[in-house]
Amino acid sequence: MDRTMPEWRRYLLVQPPAVLLKFATAMTGDKSVFSFFFNTATLHSIHALFFADTILIDLIVYRTCTVTLKLNETECLILHNNNSSKEALRIDSMVQPYASQIVMGTSFMNSIFPSLLMLFLGPWSDKYGRKPVMLSGCISTSLTFVLLSVIANWDKVPWYILLAYVPIVFFGGVNISMLATTCYITDMTDDNERAWYFACLDAVIFLGALIGLLVGPVIFEACGYTGVFSVATAFCILATLYTLFFTPETVHNESSDIRKVFDFALVKDLISACIKKRDGFNRSLLWSCIACLTIIFIADQGYLAIGYLFASARLGWTVEKYNAFLAAGVVIRVFGTIFGIKLMRECAGFPETIIAMISITSAVARTLTRAFTWQPWHMYLSMLLGIFINISRPMIRVILTKAVPIQDTGKVFSVARSMETLLPFAAASMYTFLYSHYMPPIYPLPVWFLSAAFEVITIVILIYIQSRAIKRTTVSFTPLNEDDTLRS
Repeated sequence: MDRTMPEWRRYLLVQPPAVLLKFATAMTGDKSVFSFFFNTATLHSIHALFFADTILIDLIVYRTCTVTLKLNETECLILHNNNSSKEALRIDSMVQPYASQIVMGTSFMNSIFPSLLMLFLGPWSDKYGRKPVMLSGCISTSLTFVLLSVIANWDKVPWYILLAYVPIVFFGGVNISMLATTCYITDMTDDNERAWYFACLDAVIFLGALIGLLVGPVIFEACGYTGVFSVATAFCILATLYTLFFTPETVHNESSDIRKVFDFALVKDLISACIKKRDGFNRSLLWSCIACLTIIFIADQGYLAIGYLFASARLGWTVEKYNAFLAAGVVIRVFGTIFGIKLMRECAGFPETIIAMISITSAVARTLTRAFTWQPWHMYLSMLLGIFINISRPMIRVILTKAVPIQDTGKVFSVARSMETLLPFAAASMYTFLYSHYMPPIYPLPVWFLSAAFEVITIVILIYIQSRAIKRTTVSFTPLNEDDTLRS
């Protein structure tokens, strides 16, 4: 990477394609991870989690109703037009068991396989380059939306939708692209500027997702399922072309040996890089950072799983009210991320660990406010108290990059991202199980104390990381060599 490149140009290397991919997936409402709490929340409640009916789940529900159950179109349209009526609830109870199995299948293909693929592609990118991995994610996502555009025109059973996820199974999809993007930013930045670039990436992705979630239903009303998937395809293709022509490689190798992608020696190398003792490598720091990222992600998934259900049961909020709350929350969090880092890092000069602690403390305040909520304004108070919650992840990623040599970042981030890809299964199930057994009018709500406990544990781990950082002296990393890998 050319370090003399103008700073404004560096903001345009990987952020635009990342935003385009997130916009496309958000616009179609591809949130299949929520299939694991279908047993405790109706499908129309799940749709409401993201501003409007998620387009993909809506297609699955509609095809299940009309093709699998062979109900007439008038009855099935009730799920669109009046999804809170008794008739809609009756039809929903018939559709739900079949539709949940299909969404679970898409979730499995969209999460399990990419998480395994990361364990190969992360180490591979350390040797042969980040750009091919980013292109793999962009191309596979484009192919998925192309297939969904075609399948949306078939009047067939919704199981055919699983065919659209075959490219993601083999090439990784958005998750793989995000892994390579994280590694790319690590390559092109130094320790002092890396936190800002990570935070900017998260902020623009949040804004892209927000715009996609708002635009998706509008396109659906105008053009139907095929129109939405076609527009998503166009944005994914644009992301692919941008990466191909405007994103320079940061890892230079004479060749990119595609044949070695599934070489199990790469996984062995990954394991050695993460656990082998060597000078300058702090294993406890590495795994502490991964633990923090994992716990934070579990808490975030819990909020997604029960947020609307809680607001509806406690406050009687409609979908529209919850939509407005979510939209305001995204704007507040983006503002808090950008100005929080400027204030705490550049003005106050706090280290990454302290900033992460402040961020998690903000999250604890938000969580406890939710637990004791009984008035609508309390929800907005919790939003303001949680203004800095998005800062913790970029800070911890920066600490993580300092714990390992630059040539091992792909290996380390592949482990962290792989766990994040798998976690929605367990997190959503755990939160909805607890919520379903202790739900309003129980007060305060126990499920929020689970999140608070996770966040307090994260603060304790961060205190440990800070104590290690104070004791740590500057030591050069000892690289792994092939003989070390074979002996490990």
